[in-house]
Amino acid sequence: MNRGLIVGLASTVVYFLATTLIMSVLARYSRDLGIDVVSTSFIWSLVYLVAFFMRPVAGYIADRASSYLAMSLGSFFVAVASVTYLFSRGFTVLVMGRILHGVGAGYFISPSIAAVAAAAGEKAGMALGVRSMLISLTSIAAPPIAGFIVDSMGYALIFILAAGLSAVTALLNGAEALRSRAEVRRRSGAGWREALNKLVVTVMAAALFNGTLFLTLSGMLQAHYRDLGYEAKTYGYFLMFFGISSIFSRFIAGKLSTCRNPATIALVGHVITATSVLMLSNWYLVPLSYIVALMYGFGIGLTVPTQQLIVTHAVPEEVRNRAMSFYAMGFDLGGFIGPMIFGYIASIQGYVMSYKYLLISPIGAAVLMAYITLKMTGRGLSF
Repeated sequence: MNRGLIVGLASTVVYFLATTLIMSVLARYSRDLGIDVVSTSFIWSLVYLVAFFMRPVAGYIADRASSYLAMSLGSFFVAVASVTYLFSRGFTVLVMGRILHGVGAGYFISPSIAAVAAAAGEKAGMALGVRSMLISLTSIAAPPIAGFIVDSMGYALIFILAAGLSAVTALLNGAEALRSRAEVRRRSGAGWREALNKLVVTVMAAALFNGTLFLTLSGMLQAHYRDLGYEAKTYGYFLMFFGISSIFSRFIAGKLSTCRNPATIALVGHVITATSVLMLSNWYLVPLSYIVALMYGFGIGLTVPTQQLIVTHAVPEEVRNRAMSFYAMGFDLGGFIGPMIFGYIASIQGYVMSYKYLLISPIGAAVLMAYITLKMTGRGLSF
């Protein structure tokens, strides 16, 4: 394993540990500050709108300079955002923190995917599966830790930890960017058009459905548990079971994608995810919701590394960061509009009805993956 791959994987763990600590408590924190459900949904989703606009810039910088430079900048902004959360006492400052966090997400996430894929070479599918597994590990560890800290010591320590971890990631990637700056990058005539080909656009649309489901449910269920009177660690346990399940499916997806059509694997994942969302509308109370978490996590785990692999193989290496940025923009757009729409439904018709409408998301993603599967049959990773 080369140094670039080690840095890419290690910084991914630390970055997502910091952000998962925040995600595990932020919606609850907003409600505890007296902010209503609709405004909480806006605060939750704002980061993804900001990231949506930042990704093309970050992708271009990463392609022209270094993926690690973009990752370093992203980690720095998340550190500043964490400090902003620490001093927020109301809607306005919390919004400022989310804007900074959105800039950080825009600069870190898609370049980290491209960095791991490039460093792994022919084993990109397996490496992306390992990367996804490591993210799942943070989902196992961070939520119960965050819930325990909030219940026993309050929110401040969460934001301090997130700031420190993000600062470490910024330094780690900054050092790698300096080390690799002398490497000569091969250039071709590839540009924005090649980065946004038909296959990338289709996977981007599937990612929109992914983001709508995952990021809506992440904030809504957290707020729902709070309004039901559960302690913060209850949602932490939901994410823990989600992470335990998805770590296995991400490994399976990464391994199978080296010899099977990744779109087919993703299709199976979306079908499983749709089943779990259907179950959630009836099984949202503890402990039945933890069964939902296990199925939901397994389904999601089959979709993430496979869709990323489709994108990385669909474009020349010289525009891979930009292509991954477009893919992530779909996720961001879903993450912004989903919580807004379904948060509004929850405020009018209740959380359970909102869960029922959410079923649209995994079904839509499954249809797109079925289409890609048919188009890719016998053609490899291209249309």
